[in-house]
Amino acid sequence: MSGQATNIEQVFATLADRHSRNIIKMAYYGLKGPSMSDKVNISKKQFYSRLRRLRDIGVIEKRDSIYRTTTFGSLIYNGQIKPLEDIIANYWNLKAVDVLKSRQDFPLREKEKLIEEMIQSTSLKSIVNGTHLSGFSVIKDYNKLVLEVTRLLESAQKEVYLATRYHDPHFSKLMFHKIANEGLMMHMLDGLPDQISVENRLNAILRVPPNRETFEIVNKIIHSQQFELRKAKLSASFMVVDGTTVCYETTDYINPEQFTLAISHYDDPYLAQRFISYYRTLVKDAKVPQFIESIQKK
Repeated sequence: MSGQATNIEQVFATLADRHSRNIIKMAYYGLKGPSMSDKVNISKKQFYSRLRRLRDIGVIEKRDSIYRTTTFGSLIYNGQIKPLEDIIANYWNLKAVDVLKSRQDFPLREKEKLIEEMIQSTSLKSIVNGTHLSGFSVIKDYNKLVLEVTRLLESAQKEVYLATRYHDPHFSKLMFHKIANEGLMMHMLDGLPDQISVENRLNAILRVPPNRETFEIVNKIIHSQQFELRKAKLSASFMVVDGTTVCYETTDYINPEQFTLAISHYDDPYLAQRFISYYRTLVKDAKVPQFIESIQKK
């Protein structure tokens, strides 16, 4: 094995060669040398050149006169080769899922139930469940939540309702860009502590701009009718995108300040409207930041 770490290009170049894939599959169960070249239907020279490459990138090693997959190679087999074979074998079942998802005459819950039943009837049930292919996903890690809401914000085209008690600089930068440059309508309830509130951060940028571009974006936003900011006490965060997608946090009542779990629902206008109604209820007790209120009066 070489002293350098294997990169993703080397792995996919190897997987693209069916003979190399077959050698990995045989090595996973234990492979003895020369006689195995016949089983993969290639010459001994071709067999050993592939075997050497697989050893060089750390997929296969020789132990007790038998070629076996390394820990790395076993993960490649179980995580890539075997799942891909199962997925390709179920190609037409997955096409049927796409057809079902596009049907407008099926209620969302019925679609999800049918998709789950279809997956359970195939070999895919060990690597995927209905939530991967239907209308929702569960997020158990805060960093993954940031990625999820950022992805949803990137997809937003018209209007977002956001009630948040967390701050992420990358998400904020994207939000300001979408409002200023793409005309996104943003309704925002800020549940952050005062010292790091959106109001204070916007004020700080206006007072001491980090650069001209940032100042111009923020100045444009606060004078725009596309940005509605209110300060409110929140027990949990949620976001509604274009009236169809909802991502909401569930609260840990033992430690309510900490993120616990979030759920995203896609293509669910009914749930989206319920959260928009909840947002409007919260707005009734929310306050407009003083500096924005003074600008709006002008």
